[in-house]
Amino acid sequence: MPHQQLSLLHDEITQPYAIPRLRLLPIREQPAFRVARDSDACSLAELLAVIIGGSTQIEAAEWLLSRFGSIRKIAQAHVDEISRVPGISNQTALRLKAALALGRKLLQPEDDRPVIHSPGDAAQILMPMLAHREQEYLMVMMLDTRNRMLDVSEVYHGSLNSSMVRVGEVFKPALQRNAASVLVAHNHPSSDPTPSPEDVTVTRAIVQAGKLLDVSVVDHIICGLSRWVSLKEKGLGFS
Repeated sequence: MPHQQLSLLHDEITQPYAIPRLRLLPIREQPAFRVARDSDACSLAELLAVIIGGSTQIEAAEWLLSRFGSIRKIAQAHVDEISRVPGISNQTALRLKAALALGRKLLQPEDDRPVIHSPGDAAQILMPMLAHREQEYLMVMMLDTRNRMLDVSEVYHGSLNSSMVRVGEVFKPALQRNAASVLVAHNHPSSDPTPSPEDVTVTRAIVQAGKLLDVSVVDHIICGLSRWVSLKEKGLGFS
């Protein structure tokens, strides 16, 4: 949505004489009441409105869906992108990200965690997360002592180079989850997963840091649109 339109939208929502729609609705038609009564019967906008909260929650939820087009796109968006929508603060954007992450975890029973036997096993999980991104995203897959996946965490997005990526941030979620090892992955928006010299430099730095922290780095996978490359299989950055 163009910046000018968003500015007009912000004025429309925040001007003092505008009455938020929430205040015009009977209690039984307000999102919170409807979610409490039967959440399965609620629209996406109503569910989002309850998470967003505040007097302009209905407007903010509708504009959020209008801006991103689908709940999947919202889940993939960065906190900074979400918080640019009028009526949504940075803290609200964080709540939205957390709520959507909980929803994903609900679909993955803890007793049925995938076991990573090979780079292909990891790529099968990571490709849907990374293949269609328009920017580079760096993800960390955390594994336990039996190579079962504990979680996948996004640690960085932007231009992947050694001067921008803070290696400590790569291991922060792994240390929090007491992971035995990690598998690092990022995407190439160009769709060509061929490793660049900078990819090899970043990999080498991450592997060395893992040795110091006693967290093994099992691989670094680069995802393209329909192909992926294992840097460990190619002997790049792991020597």
